[in-house]
Amino acid sequence: MTQRDDILQATGPIDEPRYSVERKIAVHAMFETVLNRLDEMQRAPDHWEETCLVHALSFMEAGVYPRARIELDSCIVLAGERPSWREDQMKRNPQRYTVARLRLRLDGVKADVK
Repeated sequence: MTQRDDILQATGPIDEPRYSVERKIAVHAMFETVLNRLDEMQRAPDHWEETCLVHALSFMEAGVYPRARIELDSCIVLAGERPSWREDQMKRNPQRYTVARLRLRLDGVKADVK
């Protein structure tokens, strides 16, 4: 047994269990529900929502669905419950994403699901 084997054995498997296709589809559906809700309210995502949604998309594109789910959970935190320091940081960035643009990226993610 080499030192590398000892390390790997001590830390456990490197790869997290992969999300099944069904679980990936459920995360996509949650993301789409957020977009649908924004459409119903006839508004673009605020800075907080935009940041969380973009991060969720990036994680889905990288195949890291557990982190995407965490970002989606953060996205739906009520405005009064959001950490003010983090929201202030997010407001420094210009808004760039419309619901349509987010939906387009989601369509790309959904097309790559395996």
